[in-house]
Amino acid sequence: MKSSSPSGTWPHPDDLTRLAIAQSIGEELILDESVKNHLIEEYGKRGLKMSDSQFRQAERPSSGTPIPNPNGTAPGLHTAKDNHHVFALPGPKNEFGPMLTGPIKAILDQIHTGKPLHSRTLRVVGISEAIIGEKLSTLMEAENPTVAPYAKTGEVHLRITTSAATTKEADEIINPIADQIRSILGSAIYAEGEESLAAWIIQELTRRGHTIATAESCTGGLLAAELTSIDGSSKVFPAGFVTYSAESKNRELGVDLETLRTFGTVAEPTAIEMAVGARERAQTDFAISITGVAGAAPLVEPPSPKASGLVFVGIASPQGNSVHRLHFRGSREIIRTRAVIAALIRLRDILIVI
Repeated sequence: MKSSSPSGTWPHPDDLTRLAIAQSIGEELILDESVKNHLIEEYGKRGLKMSDSQFRQAERPSSGTPIPNPNGTAPGLHTAKDNHHVFALPGPKNEFGPMLTGPIKAILDQIHTGKPLHSRTLRVVGISEAIIGEKLSTLMEAENPTVAPYAKTGEVHLRITTSAATTKEADEIINPIADQIRSILGSAIYAEGEESLAAWIIQELTRRGHTIATAESCTGGLLAAELTSIDGSSKVFPAGFVTYSAESKNRELGVDLETLRTFGTVAEPTAIEMAVGARERAQTDFAISITGVAGAAPLVEPPSPKASGLVFVGIASPQGNSVHRLHFRGSREIIRTRAVIAALIRLRDILIVI
């Protein structure tokens, strides 16, 4: 069996995906009347009129089968010919993901003749992909199971994969390797599977009965958004502060005016006072602050200009206060994203030792 990578089916006037699939297998495109009627009904519910180009979503090769899309209008497409399978899916994440893990997986399970693949993912922070490669070189050279690193923003995912007839058989193969990796990497592994770093922190704070607040400048609330995206976060997260200007840092968080005049808004003392102020005002056990320069140009302020990518993360806790100086490269979005991840990592470092 051979299959292609899924491609988009978004109804742009210049979208040639379906036509390209039809031509590659030597078939004509036909209009699927059931899909056409479904599209007309869906657009009608929204009070919208369909354009001619949007009806291309209803076209398919004569041997193709439409795949229902429960989260959007554009259907997927599955075409099979001479033991070759082609899938085309809509691009938006909220549509692509559910279709991939739902109907596409069901189709692949039916046509796959060998033993199914089983995978387990270990999520790692605080160690680079290169160092992981050195520490796990022997394990990564093995063929069953395979161990493959995948670099993500701020962390690395290690996927252990094997082919086995049953989940029990797969676990018997994967478990010893996972245990070896845990013994080598230790606390750098923070979770298994789909659990995010923010989810781990929320669960850990909940387990301990602790609370946390945030104080943000350059990230503009992204850290609070990351934490509150987790179910149950309201039990441990009562408040977050976004203080972009020097005045708001003083007014909302109590950062001393003399600190701001002497060191500026992006500085170690400012980050600490932001965290302390958030903790006091929200009456929480912990507070994290982020202040930095996300823009492309340096920030001109006392006592000297601050370079783009300079970030300070402050943490106020029952064990005391700490600050971390960091420097990131990249676009505004990258700097802000990395700052949030760095803040979560620094908080985790504290939680695992207290």
